[in-house]
Amino acid sequence: MPYTVRISDPRCKFSASHFLYEHDKCSRLHGHNYAVNAEVSGELNENFFVVDFYELKSELFAIIEELDHAILIPSLSKNIVVEKFEKGNLNQIKVQFNGKYYEFPSQDVRLLPIQATTAELLSNLIHSKLKKKFQNFKLCIEVAESDGSIARYSE
Repeated sequence: MPYTVRISDPRCKFSASHFLYEHDKCSRLHGHNYAVNAEVSGELNENFFVVDFYELKSELFAIIEELDHAILIPSLSKNIVVEKFEKGNLNQIKVQFNGKYYEFPSQDVRLLPIQATTAELLSNLIHSKLKKKFQNFKLCIEVAESDGSIARYSE
């Protein structure tokens, strides 16, 4: 696949909070302003595009929008207990790990089908969502949690 297009748009970002189960400092609830880049490789189509930039950005923005201004919780972690419950007429999410307890409004939480909310697994998650739309292409997704701290997932 000789051609590659890359989306490195300053609007491809999301702000979110998370924690990491087994980490001294990062086990505390904290947040990042994540930046996302995407590369799509493939053959040129009849219009001499790998993919249309507009279509690629639209799909990527939709995925990122789901994560923006949310509390990211890994639903597949064996070490984190997540419980949905009602408090009065409010839907809540309770999270317990390492002797800590958090309670959040459910609309603020994104329960993600991953084991941890590392940049590595977030890049894999975004990759798998984008791959549904661009099945016949090779994809590479980068997630930066800060300048110079970048995780990449590619096939």
